Amino acid sequence: MPLTGLQLSEKILRETKVPMTPGSMWEYAVKKGYDKETGVRGKTPWQTLQAQIYVHIQKHDNSIFVKVSPGVFGLREYDYSTVEEPALKTKSNDTASERELHPLLVAYVNSDPYFLGHTMTIQHENSVKKGKNAEKWMHPDLVSVHLPFEDLSQDTIALAKNAGIETITIFSFEMKKDVTGANVREYYFQAVSNSSWANEGYLVSPKFSDEALKQLSKLNASFGIGVIKLNLDDVHQSEILLPSKDNDLDMTMIDELVRINKDFSTFVSIINKSMDAKGLFGENKFDKVLDDEELEQYIEKKKIRKLAI
Repeated sequence: MPLTGLQLSEKILRETKVPMTPGSMWEYAVKKGYDKETGVRGKTPWQTLQAQIYVHIQKHDNSIFVKVSPGVFGLREYDYSTVEEPALKTKSNDTASERELHPLLVAYVNSDPYFLGHTMTIQHENSVKKGKNAEKWMHPDLVSVHLPFEDLSQDTIALAKNAGIETITIFSFEMKKDVTGANVREYYFQAVSNSSWANEGYLVSPKFSDEALKQLSKLNASFGIGVIKLNLDDVHQSEILLPSKDNDLDMTMIDELVRINKDFSTFVSIINKSMDAKGLFGENKFDKVLDDEELEQYIEKKKIRKLAI
């Protein structure tokens, strides 16, 4: 008899012993060949898994499944208080991690005429809020700022300030290694959750499947988070596939991030001091911008181009 969606989900959660989204469960199932053992079919089988788990939890007080955080499920018998959902392995175990892609985005954002930004990695582990994937749905991976004194006269900046017009632009980025039809909605809504407070928010990856791009086009029209494709051969040829909606800064969310994460607090402090000093303050606090030679050496060392395989 083929496995039901619930049986497949239980099997995967017992093997991994960590909470997972239905999209990640299905991706794991495909990698292990379990998709051939189940009767779950259709264009979006991961949504079938999610629906079955939700219904089981709602109908059974003693359901074997539990909701660990928004869209993430586990088994009731396990203690998930100190674990995070793991990144699924790629075809090679020695490819770069998501965070190792940060220097590429930093170089692109710094040199691209649209951004001309100074960028900082926000390390989730430096947050005072920990456990049950709290960081995953709140903290951006990187933040960047474009400061007005780099292209506006001081008189123009003063006039804008007196007129109550924002003169800085803050960008927020969510980095992923590979965006597929199975994980695109999870990743996009993570970016919505983590980046909507900024003037512009983006989901960034070097790899998007055709199905993912189709879904992203629809999601972008509704929710406004932009999409950037990193070019692993020439970082400066990276491109904005879908533009971000231009938003006012959400000061309530910014204040919460300042209070719980020291990296983000430092980022905001540098912006304020730079504006007061009318020049870039604390430049060495931002992520280092690698030159082209350093970038090439870094890409080779970290085996980053293997992500394109």
